[in-house]
Amino acid sequence: MHPNKFFRYLIGPIERDGDAPARCGPAQSRSATTKPNNEVRRGRVRIAYLTRKDSVKLSTNFAQFPGIGAAGAAASGRGLRYLTLVHSVRRSAAVVALLVGFGVWLPAGAAADTQPRFPIRAAFYYPWYPQTWTVGGKLPIFTPSLGYYRSDRGSVIRSHIRAMRRARLEAGIASWWGRNSFTDSVMPRLLYRAAATPFRWAVYYEREGSGDPSVAAIRSDLRYIKRRYGGKPGYLRVRGRFVVFVYADGGDGCRMAARWKRANTVNAYVVLKVFHGYRFCAARPNSWHQYAPAAAEDSQVPYSFSISPGFWKADEAQPRLARDLARWRANVRHMVAARAKWKLVTTFNEWGEGTAVESAKEWESPSGLGDFLDALRANGQDAARAAWAIQSPRASLVTTRYPRIVAAGDIACDPSSGSFHGGTGTSSSCRQLATSNLFVGKGFTAILALGDNQYERGERAAYEQSFAPSWGRAKALIRPAVGNHEYLTTGASGYFDYFGSAAGNPSKGYYSFNVGRWHLISLNSNCGEVGGCERGSPQERWLRADLAAHPRRCTLAYWHHPRFSSGEHGNDGDYLAFWRALYRARADVVLNGHDHDYERFGPQTPGGVRSSTLGIREFVVGTGGKSHYAFPSSPRRNSMVRNNTTYGVLTLRLRPRGYDWRFVPVAGKTFTDSGSRSCH
Repeated sequence: MHPNKFFRYLIGPIERDGDAPARCGPAQSRSATTKPNNEVRRGRVRIAYLTRKDSVKLSTNFAQFPGIGAAGAAASGRGLRYLTLVHSVRRSAAVVALLVGFGVWLPAGAAADTQPRFPIRAAFYYPWYPQTWTVGGKLPIFTPSLGYYRSDRGSVIRSHIRAMRRARLEAGIASWWGRNSFTDSVMPRLLYRAAATPFRWAVYYEREGSGDPSVAAIRSDLRYIKRRYGGKPGYLRVRGRFVVFVYADGGDGCRMAARWKRANTVNAYVVLKVFHGYRFCAARPNSWHQYAPAAAEDSQVPYSFSISPGFWKADEAQPRLARDLARWRANVRHMVAARAKWKLVTTFNEWGEGTAVESAKEWESPSGLGDFLDALRANGQDAARAAWAIQSPRASLVTTRYPRIVAAGDIACDPSSGSFHGGTGTSSSCRQLATSNLFVGKGFTAILALGDNQYERGERAAYEQSFAPSWGRAKALIRPAVGNHEYLTTGASGYFDYFGSAAGNPSKGYYSFNVGRWHLISLNSNCGEVGGCERGSPQERWLRADLAAHPRRCTLAYWHHPRFSSGEHGNDGDYLAFWRALYRARADVVLNGHDHDYERFGPQTPGGVRSSTLGIREFVVGTGGKSHYAFPSSPRRNSMVRNNTTYGVLTLRLRPRGYDWRFVPVAGKTFTDSGSRSCH
């Protein structure tokens, strides 16, 4: 038979979800319109589909065709089932695809290997439904817009790939539980649907997370993945090497890395999950990643930067990480800016753990993507929709509708302090861990560290030893202000190195951002370090311009040194110009630290005159954990509440037209202070 005649016969399995038979090459997509005579035109190729009733089994001996030979003959015995006729294929442009079982086989050199380049943005993906729609007998907290779908349906896979591509995701990391598992049966369908697009898939090897597979077992699985998937057009490759992500458990360490190094005899590009001390392993994979759904952000630069929209398991009463669109947009911006090879989203569709960014009934949007994918598509810059936490459909488990923030200053002891005690402190000092327990994993939108965040000199090493294991557990949410102790290290270099871009330009140390309907401003009260704080200084001019550019109904500003205080340092007129600019702009709240106590003032003018109409309310919250100061004299004018015996944090619920405050004490203490007020 002449070779041209062979091109008229391409084989493809008929899908089980009622769709038309699978196409016979990556250039032919399911989005084409079906003609009445079951024909679809794709460029110069016209494909005619036979119905299941009219399909015939192929009995041709492929070995007779030049260029097909043994490979084609072998393929004919691996599950080719139904005949699809293809007419008018130009000989010079013909691409032959043999669908083997549910896989795709292409002759060598038939198509270019189109792959994304670093940095690669990818999402963890779970192709295990309907098997896992319930967790502990309960359905997910949130409801997918597609309903409770099947992962093996072509229409679902096609919809998912389209959504991920629109959200600027370049690859999916698909959970894989070994050969002959359900996820193994879905993987070829994922690859087939991706082949005609720039989107790519990689395996997420799960067995390492539930045991310690031997070198031989890993090597066998890698060979299987390479043979069955690694060379397919839809599979993710880095410099020609097929990519395998590997999950791990809390007990894994450098021995795990060594096992994978020994087992990888097939030139796979292996990306292991990080563990404590991974950077010091002698045997290293090709790259590393983190999977941390309870952390809003996790940086393992230069390897990976991962973000999570929320974490609420179906069988748990409260979220471990509450959803908040303002926080999520900030996370996306940080991911985009991160200098990491892998920019990872945890997850696209792990519904049982409530980490999905796929569209749900609770956050549907006009684009059809849903709010969380919309934010990814806009690289975190889209602020068109209000930023507040998503409500649960379970009436008894509703989270807060408005953003909640935490604030305190004067936080972490020097690790060389005699009271440090490994970070746990004593009953009277070094209580940074106790105060951090008040907000870590509690669903807050932002955390304002009000300066003197790390004693005594704010070196980077001290930050890593003391601040990081306590407040740093929520580092992704922290928007800091710089204190005087930070500048005991030249240029506050430890502070700026630790917080990075979240601390603003190191030559300035002041910046602003929005949370929900509120505008927040972090100022640098170390006036001598930034050219002054008086009227006309660079920072004061910037402040006035920033306030004019953000005429929000509600405004909050924070810095380290207070304008008003009954504490050890007393009132300070250096910040009069800040207050005047804020007062003219009708700002509502000022937060400070420096004095190691808690004090709330009534609304007042920059001159300290009580004003219930336009006055600014100041809170001094120097209760982050370092130590307490005595009150040297009677309260200053307009001081309403004060306490110098209780560590804790101030929480603020930011409503569109007002705010609610509460001082939350550390465990075992009872002092508190709370109230509400409308914005000007």
